[in-house]
Amino acid sequence: MKRTTSIVLCASLILGGCASMDKEQMKDIPKIVSVKDYDGKYIGEHKERNEIFLKKYKAEAEKKYKKYVKEVFNKDVKIIKVYSYTTSIGGKPFEGLTVMGTVDYDIPFNFNLNFEESKGHLGYSTITADQSNELKAAISALMFKRYENDIENARMKFKEEVEKQGYYAMNNKLMKQQEFRGVTRPYLNFSTNTSIGLNDFKKDFKPLLNVKDKSFYTRIDILSRKYPQLMDEMRTEFIAFYNKKAKDDVNKYSWNLQIPTNDTMKKIPGTKMMYFYKDGVSPSELGGDGKLKRQTKDISMIGGEWDRIKKEKNNKNKFDNSSE
Repeated sequence: MKRTTSIVLCASLILGGCASMDKEQMKDIPKIVSVKDYDGKYIGEHKERNEIFLKKYKAEAEKKYKKYVKEVFNKDVKIIKVYSYTTSIGGKPFEGLTVMGTVDYDIPFNFNLNFEESKGHLGYSTITADQSNELKAAISALMFKRYENDIENARMKFKEEVEKQGYYAMNNKLMKQQEFRGVTRPYLNFSTNTSIGLNDFKKDFKPLLNVKDKSFYTRIDILSRKYPQLMDEMRTEFIAFYNKKAKDDVNKYSWNLQIPTNDTMKKIPGTKMMYFYKDGVSPSELGGDGKLKRQTKDISMIGGEWDRIKKEKNNKNKFDNSSE
């Protein structure tokens, strides 16, 4: 989304020396890095005008980001990264900033907020007026807390299985710099793609962020009945990377992995997916999913559905046999 406009930017400024300046700015950025040890230092765009915009507004964006987190979630936050991007409206390019951080909650969660300039002032930019895309970060943390034991059991089982075959996780520092709103842990991204807006969030969900006793579980279950989409829209992604493996072998392995991971994954509501990525990512460019762009397409497999798949296969076999 953000990256598609960078070509427009250079094309419009090339007569002013943009091409040579950008080349100089970006010459030290490697083309591919490994998720094992890359620290995320080059995330964002690094053209001269991006660097100028970042320098001009970084401190202000950080201050407003912390204020937003405090006012909306009533929590403190540790800023992890601030980077500049370029987007456009009506073909006219302009810069923005993304502030990424980890919110201090019982279940720490990733939260990023975009800032753009309008009439000489910096303000935060949200996709929808009700801020539901931003609020889902905190709602994801609440749902994770509700199902933490089941999610953690499934994550540890996935970790145990894939590490035996030489797969590995993204390093912790880089993991926190994904443009992702929700809970991240090694081998795991968890979110709830809910469309709950600011008014409902303040009334029903914000108070729960301060509940420490066992009443939390009763109250979140009541909310899950009031908002049934909460459980349906839970999305648990189990993610592993590989290096020297053939794509066909990874495909076959991902299919077979459904069996040993089924009992733990099926206890988690919502969608469960297993993703396998070939290591080697862009050091600066984010894909549409908010993760660093990868060399190849991912290999994916549904999780926790082996009982259904097995039943469907058995029914098909019975039908085929009866037709003979």
